[in-house]
Amino acid sequence: MVVIAGHRGYRGKYPENTMMAFENAYSTVDIIETDLQMTADGIVVINHDSTTGRMWNKNYNIDKTNYSTLANLRCKVEPLSHLPTLELFLNWLIENPNVTAILDIKFTNDKLILLKTYSLMLSIKNDIKYWQTRIIFGLWMPDWFKYGYETGVLKDFRVMVITFSMDILEQFMDYSKKLNNDHYKLFAVSIHFVATWTERYRYELQPILHKEDIKTFVWTINKALDFQMTSQVPGIYGVVTDFPEEARILCEQYYKPDALTEKFTLPRFNTTEGFRVRFYLAIYNFFAALVMSKWVHYPIFGFSFAHLIFFFLRYIAFL
Repeated sequence: MVVIAGHRGYRGKYPENTMMAFENAYSTVDIIETDLQMTADGIVVINHDSTTGRMWNKNYNIDKTNYSTLANLRCKVEPLSHLPTLELFLNWLIENPNVTAILDIKFTNDKLILLKTYSLMLSIKNDIKYWQTRIIFGLWMPDWFKYGYETGVLKDFRVMVITFSMDILEQFMDYSKKLNNDHYKLFAVSIHFVATWTERYRYELQPILHKEDIKTFVWTINKALDFQMTSQVPGIYGVVTDFPEEARILCEQYYKPDALTEKFTLPRFNTTEGFRVRFYLAIYNFFAALVMSKWVHYPIFGFSFAHLIFFFLRYIAFL
């Protein structure tokens, strides 16, 4: 059965990355996915964005603000909710043993956050083998994988590349193969679901992932059509979703063992579904190429073209 990962807890029904979202996701998911940021004074907190304004009642740059200030924030839609620390979440994880956690560490952080996270785990429960069964490290850039290898922090942890880009995925795969070390073998990829519809993924990457036993998760998948389309791609191990209860029903409906997987087929072009699928494929191919260009990340007045891409993709519900 396909593994269900709750995106930022239970983002579809509860304020994302709050203890409320985690608690309500617990009985519905196999994995909880959450995001880490680090404050100016080195406290690891849980928040998707590097700033607090979207979710919380005041806007701060997390990496430029001490935790004592951020601790006073209240969630805009649920004022009783505070900005969680990783320490709070890890203690909650110990008390709730039936889920694994994906710690999505944004590459905008200082890499010191990896060391901080490792040390915090051991300070809470001094048993690294325990944490290796409970935690998956989600990384965006290959140099973070290299850093985790050189420092030893990632030894025997499951490492997942989270990416929009198949080029980045290949870089992680190449580095894992170069290491040739079972203690640091790439465990999984979590990739945008539309990427799995491309010929490059289905014919070039998926056979290698299968051969190397690298699991495939798809994010962030919520609509029945997208479950149906992705179920035609062999080797999908897990789904990252905002609506885990609904996702489990859809997975049971559509996903079959690989031997029984239907041949991948695009819906007819003259249907609403066919137009949407082709539109999403065109968007994916265009922006996946753009995101690898250095110029799109160059900031002008505090924003880059990559920021505009992100806002557009969020606006059309692509992200």
